[in-house]
Amino acid sequence: MKKGIYWVLLILVLILILLIVVSAIMFLSTDKILPNVCINEIEVSDLTKEEAVQKLEKSYNYRIQETLLALVCDNKIWNLKNTDIDLIYDFNEAVDEAYSIGRKGNIINRYIDSITARFVENNIILKFSYNEEKLINIINDIADEVNRNSVDATIEIKSGKIVITDDIVGLTLQKDKAIEMVKRSIEENDNSNIELPVEVKEPEVKRTDLENIKDKLGEYTTKFNAANTSRTFNISLATKTVSGLIIKPGEIFSLNKIIGSKLEEKGYKMAKVIINNEYVDGIGGGLCQISTTLYNAALLSNLKIVERRNHSIPSDYVALGRDATLSGDYIDMKFENNSKYPIYIYGEVKGNRLTFSIFGKNENPNKSIEIRTSVVRRIEPDIKIIEDDTLPAGTEIIEKDARTGYVVKSYRVILENGKEVFVEPLYTDTYRVSDEVKRIGTKPKDVDYVEEEDLSLEESIAS
Repeated sequence: MKKGIYWVLLILVLILILLIVVSAIMFLSTDKILPNVCINEIEVSDLTKEEAVQKLEKSYNYRIQETLLALVCDNKIWNLKNTDIDLIYDFNEAVDEAYSIGRKGNIINRYIDSITARFVENNIILKFSYNEEKLINIINDIADEVNRNSVDATIEIKSGKIVITDDIVGLTLQKDKAIEMVKRSIEENDNSNIELPVEVKEPEVKRTDLENIKDKLGEYTTKFNAANTSRTFNISLATKTVSGLIIKPGEIFSLNKIIGSKLEEKGYKMAKVIINNEYVDGIGGGLCQISTTLYNAALLSNLKIVERRNHSIPSDYVALGRDATLSGDYIDMKFENNSKYPIYIYGEVKGNRLTFSIFGKNENPNKSIEIRTSVVRRIEPDIKIIEDDTLPAGTEIIEKDARTGYVVKSYRVILENGKEVFVEPLYTDTYRVSDEVKRIGTKPKDVDYVEEEDLSLEESIAS
């Protein structure tokens, strides 16, 4: 019984093998492609070469009319079509390769390949070509639309109100990477959308940062002689340079850095400056009033003063102990934004008044600030007399006016609900005394001898 079953199974297997071999031999005698053969996953089995080409053309000619790839960037879509880059598929070569399966090598190899093809799928990759220069040009055109510089948010005061503009994120299309991504998608026949790669440059100042600038933290005003046109011009020019600046938390403001050097090239004019305790003409006269006014605004805004120096002599536009000089690159006025939020500096010149205001976020509206000064020493000048034998005796000329010297201490007082909670010592300033210089003539008066002779003659006649 078992032997009978064995022989039956053996005969069936032999018949099956014979049928496969016979069918393979018969199929090879036709002009059709073997079973289980695809081109780019398109079935071409049991088709003649002409029929396979026609099937591919029908399929891909339809695709040529559609979008090959959708290129996405910055919420925009560019549809890339085959015709845009002259994409051409080599149908004939792919069909020839499909047809050659089972038809290469000697007769035994052909039979083996034809039999194997019935059990193993063969997928032929469809080759293609395209105009790479056109692809590059398309990516360049997209870059022209996408690329933009980052733009900081801005803040300004309009009609007494704070106005903030939006920031813009900078984008730069990474063209080389974009081209490679498109090439890879074409080669892999991947029609998925391509998110084009970009380099993002965040703005340094964002709207979200500036939205915390809501309150006026401090303000200070000084007056000047508007009739002094050169000095007034300098004050106005420097105010425009400083006004509008945003200082980030932890950042240090330097007036010298903002104003810069080479003042004459920037348009500053000659006006009085203090050199060696005297007023003399110099480029940029009036900048110290900018420094002084801004220094007091910073004090009243409770900002940390990093660097400040008083003048050698008192200023006529501010009280003793509250001035701040500026000179070249070695005497500066600096303060730090020691708050948690950015601050905004606003400067304005109206008539003969210079005002600086500092805006930020006031986290304690019940707090106020006062600046107090105290003269701890008054130094009276002496009178220096110079005897001059070129001047007639009794003549007096004041060559240099006397100027009293002072030692002054300044303090910042923090108040909450009107009560002192903290007193911060600021500076001890010395203003130099200047003695009066008086020149006194010592030259003897000339004797009028003619008058004396005439008088003698008259006396002799009378006698």
